[in-house]
Amino acid sequence: MKQLLLCLPLLLLACRPVGPTYVTPASGLPAAYAASGGTATLSSRWWEPLGDAQLNGLIQRALAQSPDLRIAEARLRQARAMQGIQDAAGGPELGVGGQVSKDRLSANGEMLANLPFKNIQTEFTNHQIAFDASWELDLFGHNRRLSEAAQARAEATAERLRDAGLVLSAEVARNYIEYRTWQQRLRLGLDNLKNHEELVRLTTLQARAGEVTSLEVQRAETSRRIQEASLAELRLGMRQSLAALSILTDLPMASLEAQLGETARPLAVPEAPAPGLPSDLLKRRPDVRIAERELAAASADIGAAVADRYPRFSLVGTGGWASVQSGTLLDSASRMWSVGPQFHVPIFNNGQMKSRVKANEAAFEATSASYRKSVLSAVADVEVALTRMARSEDRRRQLLDAEDQQRRLVSMTELQWKAGEVSKITLLEARRNLIGQEDQTLQASSQSLSALVSLCKALGGGWAD
Repeated sequence: MKQLLLCLPLLLLACRPVGPTYVTPASGLPAAYAASGGTATLSSRWWEPLGDAQLNGLIQRALAQSPDLRIAEARLRQARAMQGIQDAAGGPELGVGGQVSKDRLSANGEMLANLPFKNIQTEFTNHQIAFDASWELDLFGHNRRLSEAAQARAEATAERLRDAGLVLSAEVARNYIEYRTWQQRLRLGLDNLKNHEELVRLTTLQARAGEVTSLEVQRAETSRRIQEASLAELRLGMRQSLAALSILTDLPMASLEAQLGETARPLAVPEAPAPGLPSDLLKRRPDVRIAERELAAASADIGAAVADRYPRFSLVGTGGWASVQSGTLLDSASRMWSVGPQFHVPIFNNGQMKSRVKANEAAFEATSASYRKSVLSAVADVEVALTRMARSEDRRRQLLDAEDQQRRLVSMTELQWKAGEVSKITLLEARRNLIGQEDQTLQASSQSLSALVSLCKALGGGWAD
């Protein structure tokens, strides 16, 4: 027996778990895409290159306060605890117990009726202390496969937490960009309203002097009213973005609005991060990593189901003391023990185990298709985000050039007005056109920043850590 116990660890190491051995699937990337890519430069705090301290603070608060992240963190702790339970299930178990019982045997029962003795004591108090031990010899890897599945699912849950944080930070950044853009557009709109009001005043004076008709005054007044009405849409956009930020950061709208303050300077558009090698993309994207870990768990499930069809061996033992007299409970004569191997061989179960293997194999095929889909979705997301970023930047640069030209035109018109060559109305028209051009540039910058956020999200957030 002692030699057998010494050989058991070597025997377990020599036994390879039954079922398929999991191998990380090939990337499945399209050939043209797999050959492209450069060096990735994005840091783990991907939003910091935007250079806005308030945005940094809002994202940090959202990551600390989000109920979604609290849920994901709790589920991760649960998954790791379940993994610990499964890992422990494969090891030996030892317990101790004791009891005191009052027993009475039937004098007419099978144990005493045929004994040739008379006046046999049938009532007694039994005292017992015993140790129980058991160890299933996982020869075919049933418990090891279950541990593999539990570990893979815990790792998938960890990736879900990372994915939740990535989505949350991207939403905060997007709504903050929109809020600042609405603020800056409202400032331009108010400046433009002053130009319209001045234009109405000048046109009214001209009409009184007989230089223009009342129709020109009506046109100026109509333009002023249209401009004033457009401010309501800008204010509504601000409130909607502020409300979204309030929910994401768990801050009251009033205090959040006070914290953000007046219109800040426009956010600069940093250089877009390099996408990196496509093979690295599959390591960074949380959704792809989730799908890969779920595939590993599905493979382990097949192995566990296959192992169920094989014999299962265990070593069990018990030992302790038993006596009908409490005073003699710990005497050597009261000692008792039992030790030996047990085994169970499934012979007939109406095809349940075979069907369980087939069901797990089908689940593996479905999970494999889901992994393939996640890879294709990751590639598509990056391609769309890169294209959107490039197109947005082209448009923004063109509008910046147009804005510079319009600003030079305003400067020339001011010189002409001071020289008496043009009227103030002409100068006001030039200023209105400049503000309109600045508004378009602001919107283009916002689109470029939103495209940058989408690209960072598509690339899986930061990975330098």
